[in-house]
Amino acid sequence: MRFIITLLLLVTLTGCVSAPENHTASITNLEKVGNYHGIVAHYRKQLATKPNNPKVMLKLADAYCHLGDIESAQFYISQLNSPRLQNAEYFYISANINMASEQYRSAIKNYNLAIKRNINNPEVFINQGIAYGYLNKYQQAESAFNQARLHGYDENIVKNNLATLKIAQNKNQQAVDILSPVYLNDPKNKTIAFNLAIALIRTDHEIQAREILLTHYSQSETIQLLSALKSEKA
Repeated sequence: MRFIITLLLLVTLTGCVSAPENHTASITNLEKVGNYHGIVAHYRKQLATKPNNPKVMLKLADAYCHLGDIESAQFYISQLNSPRLQNAEYFYISANINMASEQYRSAIKNYNLAIKRNINNPEVFINQGIAYGYLNKYQQAESAFNQARLHGYDENIVKNNLATLKIAQNKNQQAVDILSPVYLNDPKNKTIAFNLAIALIRTDHEIQAREILLTHYSQSETIQLLSALKSEKA
């Protein structure tokens, strides 16, 4: 079951793809397109003229985390050890670094501290739910995902993660019930399709699962996926 959790939970900390670097772009545009290489270059240039600036170091910690450079992210966040510098954003970024380091209990603690400081970012609940999921604390994970939903987070991502929790608990029909209407409304969503296929296979609906997978994968890929998923089921 660890394979399914690792593969399917939508960890928003990973898979960030930066746009081509453009040092002349404004920081607003760099952040908008997720150009973290450009963001790092921008703030390192600022740090050269404003050494030890806490806001700059926090931005660098966040950008390095998105790039997967956890050592650099940890270095910059560790410089902000004064309580007066540790606001909601600090705890949120610290938690994201914890997640990238697979320190899930520390991540949950820091997400809670960010929430207590009224962070205005519903992604905190999604990430916290994912951390709970990795620890097999499904009830807490579901509660966190529902909080994300109540704070306006993307319904499809929330429902996908809720369905993944059901699959992890072998409540596969519930996962089918959650994902089927989502898939009908968004059949091009590859993640939803894949998760629904898993739940269908686990409820002995291989034909439907095959049809769904074939809309996103080649026939040979579909055969391989079905074989792997059936093996996982066994």
